[in-house]
Amino acid sequence: MSLPLNSQAYLRGPHGFLAAAREESLFVRQKLPFLGKCTLVLGHAECLEFLKDSDRFAVDARNAGFDSPFGLRFLPKSLKTLSNNLLSLDDPDHLRLRRLVDQPFRRVSIDALKPRIRDTCDRLVAEMVEAGEADLVEGLCRQLPLLVIYDLLGFSGEIRNKLDSVLHGLTATANIFNVLRGLMKLGTVQRMLAEEFERVRHEPGPGLVTELVHAEADGDRMSNDELVAMVFVLFIAGHETTKHLISSAVYTLLTEPDAADQYRGMDDDARCIAVDELMRYCAPVQMTKPRHAREDLEFHGLSMKRGERLVALLAAANIDQRVFEGPRNLDLTRRPNRHLGWGGGPHICLGLHLARAEAQAALDCLLDGWPGLALGVEPERLKWIPRSGLRGLKQLPVIFG
Repeated sequence: MSLPLNSQAYLRGPHGFLAAAREESLFVRQKLPFLGKCTLVLGHAECLEFLKDSDRFAVDARNAGFDSPFGLRFLPKSLKTLSNNLLSLDDPDHLRLRRLVDQPFRRVSIDALKPRIRDTCDRLVAEMVEAGEADLVEGLCRQLPLLVIYDLLGFSGEIRNKLDSVLHGLTATANIFNVLRGLMKLGTVQRMLAEEFERVRHEPGPGLVTELVHAEADGDRMSNDELVAMVFVLFIAGHETTKHLISSAVYTLLTEPDAADQYRGMDDDARCIAVDELMRYCAPVQMTKPRHAREDLEFHGLSMKRGERLVALLAAANIDQRVFEGPRNLDLTRRPNRHLGWGGGPHICLGLHLARAEAQAALDCLLDGWPGLALGVEPERLKWIPRSGLRGLKQLPVIFG
């Protein structure tokens, strides 16, 4: 069997499809865009096991017999530069790069940013209301994580505008023409970034880019290509996940009975717990990047040849009844909550504390500031992005009341 991961029926309500698949088997063979045939793992314990097992499974396909990091035969030159990034490398290279960028994303650093994040939310929503804009996806969900990461990196306005144009193309993957336009601009953006790195070597300023450039200068040996790849990872991974978490969380709170009022009645600590439950329940990140078998092996009865791909279907793992009580129900007070929405193992999401803070700031702003907040259309009229691996809304029109 296979799962209809791109269908509107699945995206509107994935839990039923996932539960039925898990009853049939621990694994699903699936053909994924660009990657081809993969095996999806549906169990919580099994997903966590192979995500942690770097000895048998490699993120970098070159460590499993391929010639490129993703195991693809052809990559444009611009994408080859970006492919050697934090998400596609194994240790020790992965660990070296992660250590360079880890500090600004730790909990204590993110806690210090929370007032600025909330101010940004308030401003974006106020601008939407003043302009009569109803779509939360474009007005808030997309803009908030981009503005936060721009500030964190310390980029100039010119770089921001160019990156924004390219990122909008690369992440609008439902439209292949937008993707192609974005890819055509990658070379220009990479050259701009290289010039920016050179500038901050001589004129250091506030922001993570300066820290990364000078960490390289101090002996960490981070190349220009690694710097370019790191910046793109921080944008793509850090912005899309949060964008879809916010949109699907707002949708869920407005459509599940009494959920919005329950959230409004919570204190700050309880809301942190609620955001994690929304990450589990909504599953904006449906699956991980593939891992490749380093050698011929057997995994829970599945025979694998060297190089074959295994993917953790996090959305299925997060409704595993062996781990969660009432897994298909939304429980904003769920504790403990050992969900895998942020992944697991060495490649657990670098920006999980930032994504939590941004999502909570957005929900606090919307639900506290607008008690009459409601969907602007019937739920069944909303369209979900037909992209394997992510679950998010194309648009989310609301009435602020």
